[in-house]
Amino acid sequence: MGCLGGGKAGARAVRPVGKAMALAALLLLTISGAALPKPSPAPKVTSVRLYVFDCGTLVYNRPEDYNLKREEVRDTNMGVTCYLVVHPKGVLLYDTGLNDRLVGRPLYENVLDGYGQIKFNTLSGQLADIGVTPARIDYLVLSHYHWDHVGNAGKFASSTWLVYKGDRDQMFSNAARAYPWFNQYAALEHSKTQLLSGDYDVFGDGTVVVLATPGHTEGHCSLLVRLRNTGPVVLSGDLYHYAEERDLNRMPDEEKTTGTAESRLKIEELLRRVKGQLWIGHSMEFFRTVRKSPAWYD
Repeated sequence: MGCLGGGKAGARAVRPVGKAMALAALLLLTISGAALPKPSPAPKVTSVRLYVFDCGTLVYNRPEDYNLKREEVRDTNMGVTCYLVVHPKGVLLYDTGLNDRLVGRPLYENVLDGYGQIKFNTLSGQLADIGVTPARIDYLVLSHYHWDHVGNAGKFASSTWLVYKGDRDQMFSNAARAYPWFNQYAALEHSKTQLLSGDYDVFGDGTVVVLATPGHTEGHCSLLVRLRNTGPVVLSGDLYHYAEERDLNRMPDEEKTTGTAESRLKIEELLRRVKGQLWIGHSMEFFRTVRKSPAWYD
């Protein structure tokens, strides 16, 4: 009773402290607000620029599914990468990663097909940090339709979707409509769509080329980006998951007869010809060391 009923004297004693705390909090908010970095203006370029986004991490410990032994793989987990290509004639997004709704959610809620999903920041937020809204993306390219590559695809339905018929047909089949992740890309069904056949030069100057690399899925594709200072890079989608697959010439059994071997030979020949780099987006070594947005490669 004495603690709660301190009367007027008690109220007078507390009031100045409350005011001081409120003023301190207001000052802290003001200082913090002033210190927050403002989003950069949307990039304008005179040559091709490539941004890499952290689109999540897959916790996984079954490299045997890729015909690798555990002792052969440095890190069995997988990074999830998305890429933004800014060209003087337009902007292209390659893959959309794990769904942004996973940010802040515990791992035990998000295990799919044996892969645990972790995400610390949103794709939309990383785009906003460099001044890019979904409406600014001219072209959307998905390496393929699996859930760790299409998590936010529906947000970019205002873009022109460049896709191979095999993947599009699979994505909107009756079976696919029952997928738990179908609604993450469903809006693409009515987006402006360009069906591709063979390799496709997006801007007509050879700097950004969608490469047909079927095998992992029927319409799987990689992306060649020719950068002025970095040189040519090939974003490989799921042509490889681990660098050790490439080093040891391994692949999942089910892909040995679906075209993956031929697609890998095609890309290796291309890399030799253009003296380019292969970026394996799921490789944790690559994921840890690659410069991520708002930094870029040019």
